[in-house]
Amino acid sequence: MVKVFIDATGWHALANKEHPFHQHAREYFQSLLDSNAKMYTNILELNLAITEIKRNCDLATSIEFNKIMDESSLSSNLNISWYTRRMRKATLKHFFTIKDPDIDIKHCAILEDVRKKKINFIFSFDDHLKKFGNPLMPQV
Repeated sequence: MVKVFIDATGWHALANKEHPFHQHAREYFQSLLDSNAKMYTNILELNLAITEIKRNCDLATSIEFNKIMDESSLSSNLNISWYTRRMRKATLKHFFTIKDPDIDIKHCAILEDVRKKKINFIFSFDDHLKKFGNPLMPQV
């Protein structure tokens, strides 16, 4: 079974009809649904996505997005990781070994989830994640 981590850029592209990669995101997301892929994200990425959706769309869209995420989590269609003390420690350990100033802590938190859950792909439009060698989808 394919496992996919969706970051804030993926969520934002899905929710924002004006996003330049909206159509790519929708098509890829539909392919994930059709193939019964297991989808993962973390609370930090969801919060970032909600912020971007509110900023670039409107409040109503961000509220609706949040409602859909809550329902998806409750129905087990989406696995949401919470940022625990152990996760923070592992994330910071990784972060402090990286010299690249373009890599944020959020990138390392994503990579910890990907490693821990043996995730196959990252649904993202953040090119910084390419530096870690994990396949990013959709490819545009």
